[in-house]
Amino acid sequence: MTADQDILCRAFDATSYAMMMTAADGTILQVNPAFTRVTGWSPEEAVGRTPSLISSGRQDIDFYEDMWRSMAETGRWQGEIWNRRKDGEAYLEFLTVDAVRDDAGEITHYLAVFSELGERMLREQRISHLAYHDDLTGLPNRTLFMDRLDRAVSLARRKGAQLAVVMLDLDGFKAVNDTFGHEAGDLLLKAASDRLKDCLRESDTVSRLGGDEFAVLLPVVDGAKGAMQTAQRMLATLNRPFILAGEEVLIGASLGVALMASPTCAASDLLKQADRAMYRAKRGGKGDIAFFDDDAGLPRGKAASA
Repeated sequence: MTADQDILCRAFDATSYAMMMTAADGTILQVNPAFTRVTGWSPEEAVGRTPSLISSGRQDIDFYEDMWRSMAETGRWQGEIWNRRKDGEAYLEFLTVDAVRDDAGEITHYLAVFSELGERMLREQRISHLAYHDDLTGLPNRTLFMDRLDRAVSLARRKGAQLAVVMLDLDGFKAVNDTFGHEAGDLLLKAASDRLKDCLRESDTVSRLGGDEFAVLLPVVDGAKGAMQTAQRMLATLNRPFILAGEEVLIGASLGVALMASPTCAASDLLKQADRAMYRAKRGGKGDIAFFDDDAGLPRGKAASA
């Protein structure tokens, strides 16, 4: 062993980061003492096996397909992943995997370096999440919604595109709380949130602003017609019965839609316009969709007839 090789081996063993070297086929060739401290697996137990040794089972096949796609395209993958210690305890780690190539460019080894994300970091992540998300539903809160709306408005201005904001208020929610209790009301809010997410695109944002009031950002719409079609889907999914305490419960919603009519329209103005349209829908008998722009060319009656 040369002096340089000796230094590299000492560094491999001395670093506080857990390290694992595998062959191109994934067989573990070497691990360092930090690997053993984190995972509980000794070098004698780990060498000759594959990284599935520490797999937690929490990530699905799509996760690993994305990981290997990144490795194939860039030679590296980096991110958070749940793994499992020898005693069965799951833990979260930040992992970097790099491909090692020979002079011909062929992959000969993989080097994985990871550090455990401790309880303090997990607490910080939870606090950060709570600062921008609704605690009950997990949806973005008003702060995060307005940030995304500001960005979407700026992008729409640059591209000359249209966007829409939808304000939504559940009809009959108070009666559910009074009849079944607040716990059932919370379950209803969660179920309604899930339905709204399922009928929207990944690029859209649904936010719970408070109580039974939601706001939806449609960053790309095909004018008033496209916004109306999305609003009708949301109304239709909320009109389906919910099951609470073994009973079918029917609620509904009133929706207000505001289109970004001009490049000078501010994000806060769009939210106010959608809110005014929503209250017009409620005054019209609830279960309706109203546009802030009276010139939208759409009927103002019940959404079902629109």
